[in-house]
Amino acid sequence: MRTTYYIFLLLIALIIISCEDKNSYVLNGNIKGLKNPELYIVSNADMHVVDTVRTQSGKFTYRGVSPNLESLVIYMENGNSWITLWVQNGEKYSVTGDSNYPELMMIKGGEVNKLLTEFKVDNSALIKEQCDLRDKLKARSENHAESSVSGEAQLTSQLKNVEQILKTHAQDFIEANPSTISALIMIQDYILDVENAGEIFPLLNLVTDKVKENTLYEHLNTRCLRDMKTKVGQPALDFKLKNTQNDTIKLESFKGKYLILTFAASQCEFCKPEYDELHAIQKAFSAKELAILTISLDENKENWKKVAQENGINWNQVIDSTGWASEMVTLYNVFELPCNYLIDKNGIIIGSKLHVDNIQTILNEKLKRKN
Repeated sequence: MRTTYYIFLLLIALIIISCEDKNSYVLNGNIKGLKNPELYIVSNADMHVVDTVRTQSGKFTYRGVSPNLESLVIYMENGNSWITLWVQNGEKYSVTGDSNYPELMMIKGGEVNKLLTEFKVDNSALIKEQCDLRDKLKARSENHAESSVSGEAQLTSQLKNVEQILKTHAQDFIEANPSTISALIMIQDYILDVENAGEIFPLLNLVTDKVKENTLYEHLNTRCLRDMKTKVGQPALDFKLKNTQNDTIKLESFKGKYLILTFAASQCEFCKPEYDELHAIQKAFSAKELAILTISLDENKENWKKVAQENGINWNQVIDSTGWASEMVTLYNVFELPCNYLIDKNGIIIGSKLHVDNIQTILNEKLKRKN
């Protein structure tokens, strides 16, 4: 009788374990070189939940829940480095490698991780060189290295060369694996340039309809379309805003004039030199020919008002206190400050993400002015 009871308990335990396996996934890790033993794990399925895992000599075990195939990000060294893998309930995964080279960490478990790891193995020398070059450039910047400009230029050139080779290899990978989500991940990690996101359009067209159902495809496609809508030759996107004088302004408000649309913020150091240049442009052309509109992304309006006063900014200004969550940021595909567009008299974009010097050159040509 007692034997039957123990068999019953064993069966119950096996059923529970089986259910756990189907309704969760298990991740084991062994990460060398960690200075901080704590890891922060964020699931794409529930981005607002962050799990903290404490490693023991770099080793850890984590059980999570993901009904569908989703990305999982492991942040290391207080969030300064990270690794992404793809997980789903009912699977077991492992992560091994050196925290100094997160891009080279090996992931086992699942077809997507397998393909991505194979790419890392095949291109490990290039990826390591890319990491080392980035670290050298970062160290120069942080330490304000007084080395020659040519030395930094050489490192930058080497990095661009390595990145281009990896980009070519990634394109070959995408063409060979269009029916797996790993193709989208390669586009995101090795091909996507946030300033020229429209370039990924041909590659997005290669993936199969099944892959296009993944949310990553929607994310990449949206970025691509936004970029294409703000290229030279496209109609400028309409808006309706309240300026600092509480007047409602639209794109139509500037019809018949060239419009310099600028994005800035009080804390933007690279924006400051441009204010004097914009003043010079303003003086060079009449108010009937040219208008300037600055969109400030300051959440604290007083911060921008102070900057505007100090720099004598007297043209149209809008202070968007939603900051980087601004609809204008999304509409005009803004990823860094300063960001400048030049729109012609008919509302067509004739300059996208320009430096102010280039704006002056284009205006001189369009309005037949001499420097």
